[in-house]
Amino acid sequence: MMDFGGMWAAAHAGVPKTWDQWQALVYAILENPWTRGLALIVIVFFTIRVIASIYSGDKQGAELGPVAIRQHSSARYGRDTVRMPHQLMPMTMDGVSAQCKIFYVYNDARGRRRRYLVHTVKQATLSISPVNLSAVRDIIFGQEVPEGVATQHVCFPPVDIQDNGQPIPATPPMASDYVKLHKILESWTEDDTAVRVSMSTDVKEEIATSKIDFIQDYAKRLEKADRGWRLGFKRLHVNRPNVVGSYYLKFEFSHDPLFVLTRHPDRDLKMTAWLTILTSMFALIMDWWPNGDAPFGYLPPGEIARPADSSPPARTVRVVPP
Repeated sequence: MMDFGGMWAAAHAGVPKTWDQWQALVYAILENPWTRGLALIVIVFFTIRVIASIYSGDKQGAELGPVAIRQHSSARYGRDTVRMPHQLMPMTMDGVSAQCKIFYVYNDARGRRRRYLVHTVKQATLSISPVNLSAVRDIIFGQEVPEGVATQHVCFPPVDIQDNGQPIPATPPMASDYVKLHKILESWTEDDTAVRVSMSTDVKEEIATSKIDFIQDYAKRLEKADRGWRLGFKRLHVNRPNVVGSYYLKFEFSHDPLFVLTRHPDRDLKMTAWLTILTSMFALIMDWWPNGDAPFGYLPPGEIARPADSSPPARTVRVVPP
């Protein structure tokens, strides 16, 4: 039967009690080459995770788009599957899990590029198609014009109004009528370069609804400020959103060092991680090479210390007094 009491007493007795004993223990640990190697591995592991966190796990140039979002054409793709052609993501990313964020990107009333997060798929499974996805009905491009929003509470892409000699019609009070009058959607060209991606029908509808809700909520805030606090109205008015924009995707991948080193699509991040490892290996080698010490305390058989009885006998030196 094991003596747990004795083992606990022995372990407690071995714990350093004074600062000098703690210093001696730390020095003994750091003096061991195996311990230093293990500590370096731990440092490299967390360094790669920090590097991936700084990049947020993203692929550089992470905003992919503009994209046109359609529903899946097959029932085998579920709600968490995001399907896209290989021109947006390498084929090696097929089957990889990532967080997918969908942004509505537009130019506000001052012409500044802005983006609004409309949806997030927390654990999206990427499905990469070797060919471009085909067009289907009810594709959304970021051109969903909400009903019931006043023209003065939003902005629109610039359009050229042709002078045909006819009187210029009055500005419609509703944004949807203004878009139809000046054929803004017909003159919008950014959707011509949109790459088609596929999501579930529910997710597609949630994205379109979230974009419409964003514009409607902003218009309500602007209308409320117009009736009351005028100081807030000025700030909201100059930043009012555009009813016509585009959707962009952003993916955040795993911060796991093994994934970063092998499968991450960002070559710069992968190269940085590998350079971290190579630099650490170089530091480990230089720890013993310049001094001629054996690596990790290894000694060849011929260098192993001989037993005391095999050493040559000590010589006796007689000193003659003067």
